[in-house]
Amino acid sequence: MPERNHFIFIRFILLFAFFFLNQSRSSAQITQADSVLKKTEDFVHNILYQSHDTSYIANYSDELALKILGVNKYTYFQVNDKNKNSALRYRPDRQINLGFGVAYKWFAIDVAFNVGIVEDSELENKNFLDFQGRIFSRKQYFEGTFQYYYGYKVNKIKGADTNLPESSNIREDIRTINFVLQYLYAFNYGRFSLKAPFILNEVQKKSAGSLIGGANFSLYIMDADSSVIPPELSDDFTEALHLQDLNVASVGLNIGYMYSFVWKKRLFITLSFIPGFSINMGDSRVVVREPFRTNISLRMRTMNAIGYNGRRFFTGIQVSGNIIKVKIDKRLNVDASHGNSKLFIGYRFSQGK
Repeated sequence: MPERNHFIFIRFILLFAFFFLNQSRSSAQITQADSVLKKTEDFVHNILYQSHDTSYIANYSDELALKILGVNKYTYFQVNDKNKNSALRYRPDRQINLGFGVAYKWFAIDVAFNVGIVEDSELENKNFLDFQGRIFSRKQYFEGTFQYYYGYKVNKIKGADTNLPESSNIREDIRTINFVLQYLYAFNYGRFSLKAPFILNEVQKKSAGSLIGGANFSLYIMDADSSVIPPELSDDFTEALHLQDLNVASVGLNIGYMYSFVWKKRLFITLSFIPGFSINMGDSRVVVREPFRTNISLRMRTMNAIGYNGRRFFTGIQVSGNIIKVKIDKRLNVDASHGNSKLFIGYRFSQGK
């Protein structure tokens, strides 16, 4: 019995030693994993929660800011035939919306209405709904767009000498629906503010720029009673572009750069170049509906501004736009674009501090 107890004791010691060594090795692995995780968390925290440099950015969000503004929204689509070096662009009538804006703390909103300032044309049976909403922080931008337009006219012809009659120039049968979601992130938000040139409740005191990255999603629908290529131009465009219907779903990424040039801490010009790519899928109809091959195409996002951003008074012009190219076939594509331009003048009111 004593020998048996001695054997059991030795085996217990060996099992304990094995367990201890295994746990020590696991603890070392856990400690190493924790170290990597901590470094990752610190890196992410530095990107997401970096405080701004007050020598570059002044924050006046605690002061009520009011402005009046005029807005011109636009949209168009263009068929491009690189085989025959021709292009045809359609757009609806332009109009000017007038409104006002309010910004206080985290809240900011611009509201504009049509007051009858509409381009005079032969388009009679036209209808539209154009919503372009934007949300800004110092480092993030989100855009939601929904456009419905009924009634288009020829705006540009390339590669054809034919003069279109009015009956072919005006297309009250063309309808488009455009739905877009766009997210952008400014990585250098410690010294560069997205809100300064576009919301105006912050001031960019020194010139600075930032790498801009993000993602996008869009749905585009176009349909017509007959081909968008007028009979007079039928020989100038490949048959695959004689579209009566187009449906496209796209998802992609953007990466680019935005920079604000500042003079005397008040005058500024903000320019951006934010290209990207999209994966496009969908179908089109010339005679019968057919899916086109899923493809990758370029797209472009731009946001620009120029103005004066003083301690109380501010004014300027903002221009933004988006364009996506959809490949229908080899060397045949459709461009869909939308955006707006805005003229504004405003004032910040002191809180008595």
